[in-house]
Amino acid sequence: VRATARCSLAEGRRGGMMEGAELLEAAPAAGAIVDTLRHLLSVLGALLASSAGQTAAQDASEARSLPALAKALRRLWFGTPLNPEVWDTKEQAIWLCRLLALTEGCRAGLVSFYGAAVLMVDALAVFAEYTLQDAGLPLDEAWATGAYAVQDMLRGRHWEQFQRWPADRRCGGGAALPLLSADRLPCAMRRAFDLEGVRLTKAQAAGLGVAMMMPGSMTLAMGGVGAALLIKKAQEQQSLLAAGAGAGASARWQVVQAKCLEHAHELLRRKNCPIEVRYEPGEGGPPQLKVSLYSLSDPLCAFPVGSISGLGGGTGGEGAARLAPGDACVLRPQGSADAFRMRIYRPAPFLDVVLHDGVEVRRGDRVVLVAEPNGGKVRCFAAGSFTGGAAGTGETVAAPPARVDAEQGGSGGVDAEVRRPS
Repeated sequence: VRATARCSLAEGRRGGMMEGAELLEAAPAAGAIVDTLRHLLSVLGALLASSAGQTAAQDASEARSLPALAKALRRLWFGTPLNPEVWDTKEQAIWLCRLLALTEGCRAGLVSFYGAAVLMVDALAVFAEYTLQDAGLPLDEAWATGAYAVQDMLRGRHWEQFQRWPADRRCGGGAALPLLSADRLPCAMRRAFDLEGVRLTKAQAAGLGVAMMMPGSMTLAMGGVGAALLIKKAQEQQSLLAAGAGAGASARWQVVQAKCLEHAHELLRRKNCPIEVRYEPGEGGPPQLKVSLYSLSDPLCAFPVGSISGLGGGTGGEGAARLAPGDACVLRPQGSADAFRMRIYRPAPFLDVVLHDGVEVRRGDRVVLVAEPNGGKVRCFAAGSFTGGAAGTGETVAAPPARVDAEQGGSGGVDAEVRRPS
């Protein structure tokens, strides 16, 4: 009996040593996968030679997890104009749904490191193929070799260990994290508030530092995380009951996929149906105008759409802009709503002066702003109904705006006269 016990103990020690050696070997392989994907995204952003590409390259250099890289790729897609003849919108919706499933599945604890890496390398390869084709650039062989290398590492001898690790595992090299960073927060807090890969602003970092120094702040923070997780669990159970998918991981995954597909169509509308606003120059007009979009259910118009979306932020979300005479802007407000209330202000040091109390606009509208000669009021015109000769009198020329399908570039237009929200 003693000999058998000693043999069993020795075998357990050898098994533990082998498992520890496997972990030590798998960790550098996971780091190599994340570093290679970071490099591929940075190179792709540099090849596109756009502001969105430069931002994506910077985000990739700071990313330390696969969900953070997926968010950077999603922002790059949102900021890159694409020809629907090259990449059909239906195919974009499916691609975007898979990319969203990576981040949302990670937040729900349903996706492993292996599954997230497979989704990420596939999404990156498909995006590179269509965007470079749209830009008239060839796909670099060295870039494709890097993508194949990631696939080979995933199919290597560490694939079982990769499936045990969560998708938001921290790995890879790079610069050290700042002292006050969202990546230093607990995993439960990052998942609850969608803080993966979020860069804190100076104000947010200062607020986090002050909160950490206050007595009892950790207790309050953990209480907030617990409340958020409880609400999230209740919403998940409600979604399962509404979908009739039953229980278990497979049912939760079906609900996540349905939500991701719905959000993918929402992002397509947000990207392809912007609200275009142009400030027509004229005599006596203010040197600068501030355009803000508000929800139709917001009677106070205190905060523009997307200004209080939280630390996690979102894709797009331009709900306010400043315009000089002759300038134009594109607004892509967050949320699933298609109609908003647009107010025009003259910027001031303390309280902005209202020049137009509100006009209802929809995604895809094109609006022209014309200031009266005294600069005390601004008129709003549909782009197809404005003529330069009518600028001084405020007259309009009836011209019904073009209406296009929401995913093909429009959702309606403002009327020739002001349409106030009910």
